[in-house]
Amino acid sequence: MKKLNIFLIGLLTLSVLAQSCKKDFIAINTDPNKLDDVQPQYLFSGATIDLDDASRSQVIARYNFMIFMQYIVPNGANANLGAKFCDPSLATGPDAGVAYYSDYYNGIGVNMNRIIAKIDGMPADQKASYTTLRSICVILDTYHAWRTVDIFGAMPYTQAFNVNSYSLPAYDYDYNLYKTFDSKLKQAAAALQTLPAGQVVLGNQDFFYGGDAPSWLAFANTLRIKIALRYEKRDAANLASVLNDISTNFSGSVISSNAQSFGVNHSQAYNNNVDDINAIQTSYDAGYAFVEFLKSTNDPRLALMVRQNDMGANSAAYQNVAANGDAQAQTFLAQPANKIRYYGKHAFPASQDPSYGLTGGDRYVPFSVGTGTQQLDYLSLIQGRYFVKNGGFKTQSDPLLHSNEVIADGSTIKMRSLWLTYGETCFMMAEIAQKNGGSALGKPAVTWYNNGVQASFDQYAAAGAAVGVPNASTITIGDYLTRYPYDGTLQRIFSQEWVHLMVQPEDAYAMWKRTGYPQFVDYRAGQPTTPGNIGDGSGTAYLENIWNGTQNLLIPRRMSFTLNDAGSTLNGTNFFNAITAMQAKDASYGASGLDTKGRIWWDH
Repeated sequence: MKKLNIFLIGLLTLSVLAQSCKKDFIAINTDPNKLDDVQPQYLFSGATIDLDDASRSQVIARYNFMIFMQYIVPNGANANLGAKFCDPSLATGPDAGVAYYSDYYNGIGVNMNRIIAKIDGMPADQKASYTTLRSICVILDTYHAWRTVDIFGAMPYTQAFNVNSYSLPAYDYDYNLYKTFDSKLKQAAAALQTLPAGQVVLGNQDFFYGGDAPSWLAFANTLRIKIALRYEKRDAANLASVLNDISTNFSGSVISSNAQSFGVNHSQAYNNNVDDINAIQTSYDAGYAFVEFLKSTNDPRLALMVRQNDMGANSAAYQNVAANGDAQAQTFLAQPANKIRYYGKHAFPASQDPSYGLTGGDRYVPFSVGTGTQQLDYLSLIQGRYFVKNGGFKTQSDPLLHSNEVIADGSTIKMRSLWLTYGETCFMMAEIAQKNGGSALGKPAVTWYNNGVQASFDQYAAAGAAVGVPNASTITIGDYLTRYPYDGTLQRIFSQEWVHLMVQPEDAYAMWKRTGYPQFVDYRAGQPTTPGNIGDGSGTAYLENIWNGTQNLLIPRRMSFTLNDAGSTLNGTNFFNAITAMQAKDASYGASGLDTKGRIWWDH
C-alpha cells in the first residue's frame, strides 16, 4: 500500500489534488472562497477523471481481493500461496493493500466537499442550477467514505475537511456512520427527484452517467439498500425501513439495467501502460475453484471470464508441439484430459505437492521439440481484458497470444470500472425477497434471480465484445437458466453472485464476510468429485480451504489499521482512541490494529 500521512497532507494543507482532464484543466487550490474563476462542473470532471484507475494501486489491490475469493492464484511451482492469508496463531496478518484512506482524504473526499462548499456559497438562483451536481457530489463522497469505513471500521468524517474548527478531527465509526450515510443518500435522492428548472448540463463532464439524474437517483437508492443489507445482522429493522422508504417515496427506483450500473468510464491514460497492472496476465493463473464451478455447470460465461490455455489449435506453440514434438509429447497431447482448454490452479500451499498434478504447479509444461524445448501454458488465465487493455499483452507478435486474440489500439478499447452493477442489485434483492418469504420491491425472489443471471451474462458479453474477448458477441446464455433455475436456496443466489462479482472482487469478499458463502471445503489429491464439493455440478459454489499441510490459513477480514495507513502522527491520540473504542465495542475486532483476522463491527 502506498503509505501517506494523510491528515498532515490532506486535512491541513487543504489542497485539491485534482487530476488533469483530457482537456487542459487548471491545477488549483481549493479554498471555496477563491474559486470564482472555475465553474464547479469543470472542477468535478478534473477531480473524477480516471477515478481509482489513476492511482493504479486500486487496480492492483483488486487482484488481492481476487486472491482472497479464488478468482486468481499466484503462478509458479513454488509460489508463496499463503502470503495473502492469515496464520491463525499470529496476532498480525496481511491485508488487501487498498489505498481507500489516502484516495479519500487526498482526492475524492476533499474534492467533493470543496465543490459542495463552492456551490453552497453561491447566490440562491445560481445555487439552484447546480442541484444535480451538488447531489452527485454528495453521493460520490458518501460512496467513497462508506467503502473506506466499511473495510477499516473507523475514519474521521463529521469533523473532516474543517481545519478551522477541527484541526485534529475525531474518528467516527461504522456502527454510527451507516445511518449517517443513509440520511445523506436519501437527501440527495430526494433532491434529484424534484429538480429545479435550468440545471447546468454536465454531459461528458460526468464520467459515470453522462449527467443523467434518474441514474444517479437509482444508484443512490441502490447504495442505501447495499449499506443496509451489510448491517442486517446488527440492525434488521433498518433494512426494512430503507426498503419501505424507497418503495413508498421513490417508487422503488433502483438500478434497473446494465446501462445504469455504477462505474467510471476511463480515459486512455493508464490502461495503455501495462507495466504493473499487467500482473493479471504475467503473475496469476485462474483459480481452480472458479474454473471448475463454471465448467461443472457448463456456464456460457466461462469463455467470457477465463482465457483458454495453450492446449488447442489457436496456439502457435501447441501447433509446433503437435507437428514436431517427440513421442512423449505426442502421447501427452493425445490424452483427453489434456485437450481441455480450461484449467485453474489450486489456491492452497499444500497443493504444490506433486501428487496434485499439473493443477498444483506452474502454468507451463515443457516439451521436447527437435533439438529444443517448447513450453505450453497448461493453466488458464482469468480474462484480464476487463482490468487492463488487451489483457496485459502488448503486441500482436507476442508468442503467447492466440490466433483469435487481437491487440487493439488505445483509441479502440474503452475501459470501464464497475462498482455497483444491475446484476449485483438483482442478487441482493433476490436474497432479501427469499429471506422475507415473499417479494422485494414488488418482485419475487425467482424474478430477481433470473434477472440477475441474465444481467450478469449480458454484462460480460457486452463488455467482452467491447474489450476484445474472442467470440464474445457470438456467445449466448442458452438454456442455462433452465438447467440452473432458482431453487429457493440462498446458496444458489450467492453462488451466482460470486461468479458475477469477478470484476468487483472487493464486493465478493464483503459478501463472503457477510454471508459465509461460498463455503470452504477440503480438497485432497485424488479426491473424487462428490456432492458437496468443488465442481460437483450442483450449482453450489465452494472455495478451497487454504491448507498448508498443518493448518488452514484464514482470509483477512479487515484492513490493517495503522498511523501510516489510516491516520497521521499529528492526530495520533484520536487514532489510538479509535482502536480502543472498536475493541471495546466488539472484542472480535482483534488484538491490535494489525490483527487483520479480526472483525469490524458489521462483520458479525
